[in-house]
Amino acid sequence: MSIESRVEAGGRWVLQSPLWTGVAVTLFFVLPTLVIPGVPLWVSAALAVTLGPPIIVGLYVIYGTYRWLVDAPDADTESVDEPTDPVDRLKHRYARGEIDESTFERRLETLLETDELTRELDRRDRIEVDFERRQ
Repeated sequence: MSIESRVEAGGRWVLQSPLWTGVAVTLFFVLPTLVIPGVPLWVSAALAVTLGPPIIVGLYVIYGTYRWLVDAPDADTESVDEPTDPVDRLKHRYARGEIDESTFERRLETLLETDELTRELDRRDRIEVDFERRQ
């Protein structure tokens, strides 16, 4: 996710990375032990090992609960069906801000090239079938 789309997402980019948020919170508790004179390094390492995993797991739980509550569809809102056409799906992702403009253009170009190749192969298959029928 690009910086622009993170800003457009309402500044929720921190909540989209519970791993790095957990590392930052763990370092918040561990770094002071590194600068306090007289505290051995093993104490800092022990704090990192004992505090880090529970903090990270807890943030994943909080993140999952938050996503579940925020992304839960309301009964009052109409559900918009996801388009099945790859180009339409790409347009919807771009409109929602999930991908930036350069990614959109690159993927659209790839899809259009693939579509042209598929049409050419279908045309050749029809020609071969017509040729076999005539013989």
